[in-house]
Amino acid sequence: MSNRILDGFISGVREKGLGVHEVVVRHRGEVVACHQFIEPQGRVQLFSASKSWTAIAVGIAIGEGSFGIKDRMVDLLEGDIPYQLPEGYDRLTVWHLLTMSTGHSECPVFKMQAREREKLLSSGEAPQAPGRGRNFSDKWFEAFMTEPLSFDPDSGHWAYNNGATYVLARIVEKATGMNMRDYLMPRIFDPLEIADPVWDCDPQGHALGAIGLHLTTEELSRGGQLLLNMGRWNGKQLVPEEYVRQMTSKQVENANENTDENAGAGYGYQTWMCARPGAYRMDGMFSQLSIGVPDCDAVIALTSHEEKNGPEIIRLVFSEIVPELQ
Repeated sequence: MSNRILDGFISGVREKGLGVHEVVVRHRGEVVACHQFIEPQGRVQLFSASKSWTAIAVGIAIGEGSFGIKDRMVDLLEGDIPYQLPEGYDRLTVWHLLTMSTGHSECPVFKMQAREREKLLSSGEAPQAPGRGRNFSDKWFEAFMTEPLSFDPDSGHWAYNNGATYVLARIVEKATGMNMRDYLMPRIFDPLEIADPVWDCDPQGHALGAIGLHLTTEELSRGGQLLLNMGRWNGKQLVPEEYVRQMTSKQVENANENTDENAGAGYGYQTWMCARPGAYRMDGMFSQLSIGVPDCDAVIALTSHEEKNGPEIIRLVFSEIVPELQ
């Protein structure tokens, strides 16, 4: 192991005052460098980097024949939707949910959470900021299932959508009869030697899917390595290869006037594309990241608490770490 390859990155993080906690670099399948900027903290909440693990579960379930990527959401959740669905919901498929191209103009869960926090404010109770307090997970399902669509699901319109990922987790659980964490234990977590992970659930016991998985930085890097290996681990195909290929490739455009070069490079299956051709990432709030760089046979995983300048962390990875691995 040679931490020399991290010298430029460490200097950049310190010079820019970025809130990186730990970085782990894998090259050609092995951990070759790591650095802790703070005292070891064990497992951390991955926030939206959890989404990629939900997509992995979906891919395995598809491979096992539990459902298909073009199956309709309403069929897969038949009997579980007690709401009058808005127009167009009968056309939503697993693919639409995976790619966040459901036709919503904004995240139904974020929209609901804003309303609920406003109610708390008006009642005199101070709500905590996102990521620090109540997430109102008891209302996620209703929020998604009752929010009207603004676009045709087949228009290719992309909008970030926690509800879509939560519904994917519900689909996996209904199709397999298992909580998603329990479903993944023998299929992913045990083979990757990730012992007894926690995945936060809603009050009904459904894994949140969009957030809530807790892992160490090194464990997060193993998930990145699994994707880089096209779903193989120690010679065994854990996730269908073609599914992983699609998951880590651009399926829909997601750029707008407000996105930077890495936020608007495209979206796969619950996975972000990077500006560097072929590179992709798991990406969670406050910069929980696992970046795959296939042309360098590398994975760079980071856990952080950076509230203002997350994009700069990604830029530093590509400007300071990746060149050392070429």
